[in-house]
Amino acid sequence: MSKRALCVGINDYPHGGNDLNGCVNDAKSWADLLTNHFGFASGDVKLVTDAQATKAAIIAGLQTLLTGAKAGDVLV
Repeated sequence: MSKRALCVGINDYPHGGNDLNGCVNDAKSWADLLTNHFGFASGDVKLVTDAQATKAAIIAGLQTLLTGAKAGDVLV
């Protein structure tokens, strides 16, 4: 059984007045929770935040997450 995750958090948006607070912290907290309490290997949890969280990066991350997945795997 494989355990893999993609955690995305975006606080900084390009248009003024649209920024959020806490999304990056939430993504980091999820990654930490998965590795420290649910047995995910740190190398199997991808964290993508702010400027790195482009549409292309998120789609690539989802494709990587799904590649080779089989019954019984845990994907987050």
